[in-house]
Amino acid sequence: MKKLQRKTNNFVLICCLIWTSQTLTAQTIEKYYVNMQDVLNPTLSKQNRLELLEYHKAGQGDSIVNRLGNKAYLLSFDTINQRLVVRNTASSSFEMKILILNDSTQTIGIIRTVCGPICQSTVEFYDTVWNLIPIQFNMPKAIDWVDNGAFTTENVDRKWVENVLENSFISLSFDSKNQLIIAKNNSLEFLSEADRKLISPLVVDKKLLFRLEGRKWILEP
Repeated sequence: MKKLQRKTNNFVLICCLIWTSQTLTAQTIEKYYVNMQDVLNPTLSKQNRLELLEYHKAGQGDSIVNRLGNKAYLLSFDTINQRLVVRNTASSSFEMKILILNDSTQTIGIIRTVCGPICQSTVEFYDTVWNLIPIQFNMPKAIDWVDNGAFTTENVDRKWVENVLENSFISLSFDSKNQLIIAKNNSLEFLSEADRKLISPLVVDKKLLFRLEGRKWILEP
């Protein structure tokens, strides 16, 4: 009887240790955002980030004053799909989402967008102790939105179009529910009115979707 009780106690202890371990490693978007290194989001201190979420949860507002003395706003805080979006300044935003790899490993995706005034994003991926990890994402270019079939109906030289669209301004965001990156082409805003009038009919007005497969983002057809 004592042996059975001892085995039962050991089993319960092991289960508790496993549960504790999983709880510690599988943190929430809130914990990662508040406790991340300030260098990843220097506009807001750890205290700023904590206050921003706490005010939101308490229904006391969705903004705080950042380190520059300006307002920062919490635009989205989704604890179910583990995603948040913060407008750090009037011209920049910070987005974070917890992603799950094929081996069930948690990965943290961060998108930073600066609009100066045309919006342009960068994306990085980190493990749960904030080491940068090599998950492949090939940033699309403005030319990727050009409909090749349109050249047969529009009297525009393709080489000229490629040269004009050499400077790409692409903004990114994580899908609110799925493990997708959404890419939006803002490059036409950079063009002169005359060039934009010629090139606009060639450009498809849509967002490109990239799905995470393994450790690589694949463009969806």
